[in-house]
Parts: sequence; structure tokens; C-alpha cells
Amino acid sequence: MARHPDARSPLPLSRRTLLRIGGGAALLVTAGCAAGTQGGGAEQPAPSEGAAEKGGGALRVAVSSYISSWDQDFVGFDLTALMLFKNVFPYLVDYSVADVGGAPALDTTKIVPSFAESFEPDAGNKVWTLKLRKGVKFGSGNEMTAADVKWSKDRAFAAKANVAGVYRLIGLTKPEQVKVVDDYTVEFHQEFASALTPQIQAISLYVFDSVEAKKHATADDPWAKEWFAKNPPTGGYFNVAKAVQGQEIELTANAAYPGPDKVKPASVRLSVVPAAANQRLQLQAGDIDIALGMSRRDIADLKSAQGIKVISAPGNDQISIQMSVTTAPFDDVKVRQALAHAVPYEQIIANVYGGDARPAKSLVPIDMPGYSETGYPYTTDVEKAKALLAEAKAGSISSELVFEAGSTEQQQIAVLVQSEARKAGIELKLVPLDPATLGERRERRNIPLQITTGQLWVNDVEYMLGTSFTKGAALNYSGYVNDEIEEIFEKSHTTVDAAERDALWKRVQEILATDVPWAILCQPNFNLPVREAVAGWVQPMDGLARLRYLSSGK
Repeated sequence: MARHPDARSPLPLSRRTLLRIGGGAALLVTAGCAAGTQGGGAEQPAPSEGAAEKGGGALRVAVSSYISSWDQDFVGFDLTALMLFKNVFPYLVDYSVADVGGAPALDTTKIVPSFAESFEPDAGNKVWTLKLRKGVKFGSGNEMTAADVKWSKDRAFAAKANVAGVYRLIGLTKPEQVKVVDDYTVEFHQEFASALTPQIQAISLYVFDSVEAKKHATADDPWAKEWFAKNPPTGGYFNVAKAVQGQEIELTANAAYPGPDKVKPASVRLSVVPAAANQRLQLQAGDIDIALGMSRRDIADLKSAQGIKVISAPGNDQISIQMSVTTAPFDDVKVRQALAHAVPYEQIIANVYGGDARPAKSLVPIDMPGYSETGYPYTTDVEKAKALLAEAKAGSISSELVFEAGSTEQQQIAVLVQSEARKAGIELKLVPLDPATLGERRERRNIPLQITTGQLWVNDVEYMLGTSFTKGAALNYSGYVNDEIEEIFEKSHTTVDAAERDALWKRVQEILATDVPWAILCQPNFNLPVREAVAGWVQPMDGLARLRYLSSGK
């Protein structure tokens, strides 16, 4: 998760907002009203309107892998793609920017229009009206209208994936609830009022060029899924000028962007540099401005390097092993508990993260309201793991342990877990998968064990349950369902009292501590190496850098 450039003054943890972005990323801060500024942080004045800022120059960014798809509706665990999408898809609303402790950060308590003109609720907070700016055009020349919004949301419901998964948290479950009023007005009719609506729409209100899409739709592919997967979107803060599969992506500032802030970099070049060592060399040589795929050891060495600074602060990424509770032998809770006791937690923090991580004591992230250290009562105990396997009468256990190819950290974790689990009688075959294959297997729900790295975009247990631990949740790759948690989740929709919500979350953690669908390893701190001249970093709060604020100093 990104941090602002001043490592001496990290953002308060209470202001962080999170996304579940497992082995790369997935869709998914503090719930609250759309108006106001949390914690007394002063909102920054909105810059004057315009597109690319004169003299913005080019920004050069190294990433570890090429994106798995250009279709945002179907990308889950690909951090590079999700960060890119936030910059090249036209999002109708986004978080504003506020000053927090002397540094700029996205303010998740205040949602502002970007490509839209306004987005406001009725008196009952159940009907939200979206008004579009007139004259906004996609790269094709087609004007963005209410028909594009309606088509995009109909597509999302049909996909039954990312957006559809989170929309149900705010009472949007079918396309009929999204109604076109006129060419520039759309209404969202929710089943119930929800404090999460502004944040959910900030991550969901992106728009496809429906006129262009329909040219590529077929009877077998009515939503042009195949075409969108291979073709970049247009009309965002940046347009994709060039994309060379597996090598690089070049962005240019969208001169037609109608919103209030300037797009500072005239261009951004994302180069695929898989080897962390090569990223380090390029950063030191000044060939790139930002390195997004370096190992923690390399980053630590760069903290004193000339011409380089490291953005650093406590992090909210959760490192976990998700277990498929519908796949033998992990359909047996005692086997899951055994694996949780076979994980070498302290070794992982010491050897993989150099001590630069916090131990996790719950499946609820640290710093989330309602977090309890009683939520994960598992420590490394090989003898306890053996005893649990004996109780389960599981016999000899073997399984795949899947992790993201190219991730040094996940590979190191996998090796350590494999070694310790073997002592308990669990044999793990390490299986590295590229982002595309990983995404396909996750969609098919056929991974027995997988290492994931992720955040939650909404810092609330209701959101966590709705995205990860309830029936049909988009990120519930474990296939986990618990009837009592389902009841608590439904009750939470209309529970607003903080004490009552905390009581619900305490019970949730008790259940998860017993059922243990995930083994939670730790929460590593965030570090990002950049050239010293890089300026304008805005703490993204959802883990997705807004490149439009940055400048390279050139």
C-alpha cells in the first residue's frame, strides 16, 4: 500500500482505507457520510480545470508483470492492472484530497465528482442521482451518456463478479435498480440506505464505451468480454498510447478530461521489469522514477542511496493462506486448524520481512474498528498440528500451495510453510502461477491452498464479510459459508450503533477463529523506493496510486 514521500511523518492508521488485493489485487475504508472531512484534516483547494499541466514531463514506472486483462469487470487479483485501471478508466466519482498531518491523502469521507457533474442522495439516502457532464467523449469520439452508465452496470450485474459483488452491500442486486432518467441522468434505487454507498460507488462507477462495445459483441459474447480483455479502455485521466504485451504500456494525459484537477504528467511509461535487482539498478541509474516490484531487502539497502528516497509507513496489507473449505482435506475444520498451527509465523516475519511486519491476531485487519486479538488463536505448534490431524483421522495429507509467480516474498513464504508443514505431516507442492492463470483458477474456485496479499478498500467488518466471508462474495475463494455469519451480515446492514456493531464483530471473530478458513500470517509495513525528485505523491488509501498527481522533477 502506498505512502506519502515523507517517511518521518506517516499517515495515522485511523485514516487508512483498504482493498482486498490478494496475490496481486481485487476489487474491493472507513464507512461514513459523503460530506465532511474526518479527523480535522483540511481539504486541499481544488486546482483549476485543465488537462495535462504544462511542463509535467514524463513519469517512468517499473512494474513486475504485465497486466492479466484490460477488462476491469473480471480482474480480481492483479495489483498492476487495478492501479492502471484507476488511471485509464473514466471513473465518475472519486475521493477528494485532504491534508493529513502535513501530507496529502485521499479523503474517503468526501466523494467528489470527476467525470460526473454530481452524485447526490434523496432525503432517505436510498435513491442516488448521478448527473453526467455534457460533451465528455471517449477516445472513439462517442459522447459519454447515461446509456453508457446503464450498459456498464447491466454488464456488471451480468458478470456476477467484482461490481455486482460489492453492490449487494448497498442494496443493489439487479439491473432494474439502475434507471436512465434522460441522456445525462441516472438513478440508483437501493433496497436500503447504507453508509457505505459513497465509498462503494467510488470504486464501482467506472464506465465503458457501450457504443464501441456493441460493435464487438456476438451472440456468444453479448458483453464483448473477449474484445475488452485485449483492448485498452479510453476516456480516463490518461489514454493508452501504446501497449506492448509483456513489455510496456505508455500513457498520455487525456486533454479532454473535464474534471477539477490537472493531470500533471504529460505521459507515463510503465515498463515490465520482472527482476527486482534490475529495478534497483534502473532506479539507481535514474532510468526509472518509481519501482513497484523491488524486494524488501533491496529497498532497505536503498534507504541511504544517493538520489533515492523510500516512502515508508505501517501497512494494512494482510498476508494469508486461503484454504478451500469445500475441497478435501480442508473441508475438515481440524485439518484447517492443523495447518494454522503448522505455519512458521515468526520465521516469516523475521526472514521474509526482516522484522518489518506486524503479527496478526485476527482475520479482521489490525486497525479496523472491532478488531480483537482473540480472533486468531494460532501460533506455530507442530505437535498441536499433529494432534489435530490425528483427531481428524486425515492420514497422509498432500496439497498444492499456489502463489504468484514473480513474487519473491510469496515464494519465500511458500518455502518456509512447506518446510514447517512437512514436520507436521502435511506435504505441500509449491505451484507458482502467472496472474492470468491465477485469475482463471480463482474464477473456477479450484485452488486448495493459496497465498494472498491484500487490503480492504472499506475499513469495516460488514464490508469484509460481504466481499470475503459470505455466500456468493466475489473474493470468497475459500467457498466459506457459515449460517450465523450470514445472519450477522444481514443484521449489520441496518445496525448503525458503534457498540452494537462491535458486539456483532466480536462474535464474527469468535466464529472465524474456530472455522479458520484463512491462516493469517502477518501485516507487513509499506515501503516504496522513488527518485528523490519525485513529488506530488497522494496517499491513495485504497492502495491504487493516482498517477495524475505525480511529477518526476524533470
